[in-house]
Amino acid sequence: VAEPENKIIGINFRYFQTQLFAIAKKLNRKKSRFLVSSWLIASSSSSDRMAKGMMSSSLLLIFCACLLSVSLSAPVLRDDIPNFTNVQLWKCNDGERQQWAMQTGSYPNNTIFLKQLPNMVLDILGWSNNTGANLQVFGKTGQPWNEQFKYVSANQTIVSLMNGMCASAAGKGNLSGVNIQMQPCVANDASQQFVFHADDGTVHYASNPELCLDAGTSTNCTRAPTSSYPFCNTSVDVDDRVEDLLSRMELFEKTQLLQNNNPGIARLGVKNFPFAECLHGVLSGCGAASGPDSTGCPTSFPHALGLGATFNRTLWSHVSSTISTEARALHNQGVTGLAFWAPDINLFRDPRWGRGQEVPGEDPYLTAEYVAHYSRGLQEGDDPRYLKVISTCKHFSAYDLENWNGNNRFSFNAIVSDRDLVEYYWVPFRSCVQRAHAQSIMCSYNAVNGVPSCANSLFQNTIVRDEWGFDGFIVSDCGAVGGIQSGHHYTNTSDATCRAGILGGCDLNCGSFYGGHLEDAVKNNALTEAQVDVSVRRVLKHMFMLGLVDPTEGQYYTHLTSAVVDTPEHRQLALQAAHQLIVLLKNDGALLPLDPEKVSVAIIGPHGNATQDMLSNYHGNNVLVNSHSPLAAITAMLGASKVKFAAGCDVSTNDTSHFADAVAAAKSSDVALVFVGLNQDRESEGHDRTMLELPGVQQQLVEAILAANQHVILIQMNGGPLAIDKLKESVPAIVEAFYPGEMGGDAIADILFGKVSPSGRLPYTIYPADFIKRSYANMDLRNESGCTYRYYTGTPLWTFGDGLSYTTFDYKWGVDLSTSQLSFDAGRVGRQEDAINYTVVVTNTGKVDSDVSVLGFITAQEQPDAPLKELFDFGRVHLAAGESATVHLTVGPSGLSLVDEYGVEAIRAGHYKIQVEDLSADLEITGEDHVIFSLPEMKHKNALGHVPVV
Repeated sequence: VAEPENKIIGINFRYFQTQLFAIAKKLNRKKSRFLVSSWLIASSSSSDRMAKGMMSSSLLLIFCACLLSVSLSAPVLRDDIPNFTNVQLWKCNDGERQQWAMQTGSYPNNTIFLKQLPNMVLDILGWSNNTGANLQVFGKTGQPWNEQFKYVSANQTIVSLMNGMCASAAGKGNLSGVNIQMQPCVANDASQQFVFHADDGTVHYASNPELCLDAGTSTNCTRAPTSSYPFCNTSVDVDDRVEDLLSRMELFEKTQLLQNNNPGIARLGVKNFPFAECLHGVLSGCGAASGPDSTGCPTSFPHALGLGATFNRTLWSHVSSTISTEARALHNQGVTGLAFWAPDINLFRDPRWGRGQEVPGEDPYLTAEYVAHYSRGLQEGDDPRYLKVISTCKHFSAYDLENWNGNNRFSFNAIVSDRDLVEYYWVPFRSCVQRAHAQSIMCSYNAVNGVPSCANSLFQNTIVRDEWGFDGFIVSDCGAVGGIQSGHHYTNTSDATCRAGILGGCDLNCGSFYGGHLEDAVKNNALTEAQVDVSVRRVLKHMFMLGLVDPTEGQYYTHLTSAVVDTPEHRQLALQAAHQLIVLLKNDGALLPLDPEKVSVAIIGPHGNATQDMLSNYHGNNVLVNSHSPLAAITAMLGASKVKFAAGCDVSTNDTSHFADAVAAAKSSDVALVFVGLNQDRESEGHDRTMLELPGVQQQLVEAILAANQHVILIQMNGGPLAIDKLKESVPAIVEAFYPGEMGGDAIADILFGKVSPSGRLPYTIYPADFIKRSYANMDLRNESGCTYRYYTGTPLWTFGDGLSYTTFDYKWGVDLSTSQLSFDAGRVGRQEDAINYTVVVTNTGKVDSDVSVLGFITAQEQPDAPLKELFDFGRVHLAAGESATVHLTVGPSGLSLVDEYGVEAIRAGHYKIQVEDLSADLEITGEDHVIFSLPEMKHKNALGHVPVV
């Protein structure tokens, strides 16, 4: 129904809201928008799935209604009151931001909404049940409990039906700009009493009737008097702006800022500092669709482990830059934050780790290169005045265990030697600071050598800040500050816990511990306000660096729209990434690639029709993947008549009742494609694996298929490595696909049928099943037969860097090194500018065009306890059949250095072996040891016997 006031109301679902906003804004340019009543779309009890299913028919009805051009009066939807707008106390002014209405009835019809904007309802930020969670206004979804409230006139309280808490003036404040937060209801608490005036819709603060409930925070230096303050002057140096803003803040405002669900500084018109996740795509809901071919949902790329398998620095930069572009556009729609907890750069030390899928692999050099490119891709963009987003490297330090054999990540004390810290666990984080210049680091749940990570001043202040030069802020993992006390019992009071966190270098708490206790800790003299200011100053500076304080009009990133989300180019990039990660582990008899014109296939196994499982964890809403399963992609390529499908079993259960269907499909097809693996029920955050074999009856299924058809191709979809000891010998072709993202099905089809040659290399070691005899909690890299390819002395099924191709390659040194030994002085090669360079000429000697990754390893031949070998560099090129290219590999200080038992990293004299594919060369280092890094002396006075702070 056309409506000349240019507004839209009554949408019951956030999905509809974002779609219709885009249409409404386009129609606005022609001075005509439309009214859409909730009855036109769906009843309030409909599910999101039903709503999405009705989208096409609803939009058709809306389009027809627009054509009617019937003029009706309707409430006004203001474009300048976005989602996530904080609710505050403000001087009563009869403005539309202070006019409220209430809907009563049964769930989900208990809402408090803006009278002139019925779709903008009172809402608890982040669905939080935590004390101190902020109230905001958000587009009505029609179902979530976090927007369900009732006004109790008898005691003048606004009560959440989700958690029973009461709306309260933050800090019992009595001034304009005080935020409204959720607190436990207390009888006769004046900070929780509000008077609703039904005549004009205003909600007055009972203890000060001149103040009203207001939805108008986040002024961004556009409203007097703050617009005249120095911190709003963009020509002033950012450090001076920070000091001016800091000087105007109350202690309570400072402590509330140091948490992820922070309210901003409403009194001064500064919006909140929003946090989110983007390990391989923005973890958020969908925004507005930019056209009929767009979903409006964030692109979901392959998980980090798969990206690591590409060994492609350029790809990592391109993926992360694309993610941050989408992040900005989605943030502008109120869908996500700006400070992102990514990448995860812990190392995949043990194959049982449930979160191994989040990291690029087991090797420190590979991961150091990954973070150097991924974090910069996130932060750097087209406007040099501002960070595009903030990248947070997590989880520091030595974190790689969730819940194993009584060891829980919240209380686990990792015993780690000085050598292992410097040589292995810290390498990616040093790159995060010194090469990526990431602006944030997340401290982990676990303790290291008796000190909880988020309270470890040696690690966070002395090492990260003083030694490495970190100038960003450190945020805790969610709940880890409270865990200093509750998990590790390192402290026994909330005051001592706040002191341990702040002085330990943890600036910002994901969680509510600082928000609930830090102010009291200062008042109780456990900390000084000046000590808290150190952390507040760091956080404020990054709010300025993101442009959160400045007016949005002149900022490039604030004008990015849904047109840059889920674009054809982004889908193609997701497909390209999935192509490059797939590892061919075995191909007896050149069974692969298959000829799509000549074969019929049976698609078998629990992942044959995988959709959401291909997205790994930490992914955003994604509907595109539902039409890009392996089954869908292969059927589209071959035609339905040549494809049979029978899952045979699921991932985890012991149900074999469907084996017969799978066996029948295999018998009647030329080739059986068996898709097996893991899912988030078997490996995830909080859940480590207890076995390395295929779970459930998957191995029995493969064996049954082999008995029916010898032409079996095993496709694995998983994070952690699978110990397929027996199947390695009996299955002729094996493909590792990891969790390949939204276009994973298409990529797998392209590889299997020869459209693309496989070029991925394993980013970890695949161990035999009995590896689990090694204690998972043993952080020592060398004992109990060692772990990772650098230290493991057993016989792996496949090792780090393994991967086949459909073609063959020949490798030659660019300079003949077969009869000579290069010799260099340790002091000289200790400088990056004097690093040793090797050139390798790679020729595609086969008949298939293909990418190839070239990996260089170094072995110290005379150094006790040195790694068995170490990756020192890699390069990736595309070669047409018969084509040659030169790859340059550099052995820099990080590749040559060795670490002794005291944590001293140095380039040491001795003989070394260089290996690049099937090439090898000798290298001699002479002269005095050249020290690169050594731990401070205090390290050895603060080992296992540390006395807890009380």
